[in-house]
Amino acid sequence: MLLIASSLLLCISTLAPFACALNSALNQCDPSDPGRNGAGGEQHKQHCSVALPEKPNIIIIYGDDVGYGDLNGYGHPTSSTPNLDRMIREGKRLTQFYSAASICSPSRASLMTGRLYPRTGVYEGVVGNNKSTGLSVFSPFSNGGLNLTEITVAQMLKPLGYATGALGKWHLGIKEEYLPASRGFDSYFGVPMTQNECTSNVEHDKRFGPCPIMHNNTIAIQPGDVQNIDAAYVNNIKDFMTLH
Repeated sequence: MLLIASSLLLCISTLAPFACALNSALNQCDPSDPGRNGAGGEQHKQHCSVALPEKPNIIIIYGDDVGYGDLNGYGHPTSSTPNLDRMIREGKRLTQFYSAASICSPSRASLMTGRLYPRTGVYEGVVGNNKSTGLSVFSPFSNGGLNLTEITVAQMLKPLGYATGALGKWHLGIKEEYLPASRGFDSYFGVPMTQNECTSNVEHDKRFGPCPIMHNNTIAIQPGDVQNIDAAYVNNIKDFMTLH
């Protein structure tokens, strides 16, 4: 999944500590804070002399089944990931990251909320229609999705006037009230469920029908084939970036 935000400041302590540090730094430079005149004033003055972007753009690329050693930029001897390697060269190469879960829906629930996934209600035996199945991801037949009482990162940012977009696999509920466009995102284009149902080499479950590719809350392509969707994804994200 690709989450794009125009002029965003993302601050969820368990999700993006680097952004929280930036937010803290910006707040420390607030001259209206009465605590600025106490001890350490010179250090604070020096700290505030560093120019920081008021609202940096944030892009989060979240990939299923990608290990830390799968990219050339992290030492894989044969894989070719030139675009990601360029991001590493021109940005920061981080060497420690923990996903909240090893499977799709729970880890995405944590990404969206900044909370441990059991607190979001997305865990084994709950996400399927039948609690006795032990399903740990939402299926095409799941009635629910990410709990509507949960606040997503997009919903946190919308009141501040930010533009937010999501691209790719969602997997946090397929009903309209659970889709990204209903959870704070201005734009969404992608697969609302597991991509296992969305490749040309599998027989679609006839109870659900062919895999849909969604644009916001509307089916844009059906049947969808994620093995041949790259061009549509690229065009959608270019449109979003042009608009915002």
